[in-house]
Amino acid sequence: MTEQNLNELYNQAKQGDRPAEEQLFRALTARFRLFVRRRIWNGEDAEEIVQKTLMAINRDYRDMEFTASFSAWAYKVLDYRILSYIQSKRRHNERNPRLDDVSGGTEPAGPDSDPDLKRQLLDCLQLIGHANTRYARILNLKYQGYDTEEICTKLHVTPNNFYSILSRARSMLETCLETGDIR
Repeated sequence: MTEQNLNELYNQAKQGDRPAEEQLFRALTARFRLFVRRRIWNGEDAEEIVQKTLMAINRDYRDMEFTASFSAWAYKVLDYRILSYIQSKRRHNERNPRLDDVSGGTEPAGPDSDPDLKRQLLDCLQLIGHANTRYARILNLKYQGYDTEEICTKLHVTPNNFYSILSRARSMLETCLETGDIR
């Protein structure tokens, strides 16, 4: 599908053509996945970036007037998400130095090596569980080592829903670890 076809689908979708909208987002999903996987090697993080981008585009595209094209704008949204991901990873790595930098080991410090962190994680997981049980279950299953397919089967969710829920749950967990609350 060419850029021109994407822009034509956008025009049709903006006018309320539901099949054109579905085709537009299927095309964007496929293109974005390829684009992001070439830049972000972690598959789950790449999928999370794609899903967040698609949600942002879906939320805003009907109200936008484009000076260039819909396709150019959509890729710019994706570029900002990728840049944001890279910056957040850099900040995370700066805030959380690896254990081997301190003690000569090869493993990062985890909740099992720090009882205070373990208590804080459990408290945050409990807060998240009170707000939304599904979020807490997905975080817990992911921590236990279940892969995406197994979690989707256990919780009866699609992979796209899984990545969306996991993204929101991780965001809640990060907020809770920083502030002590999930709001």
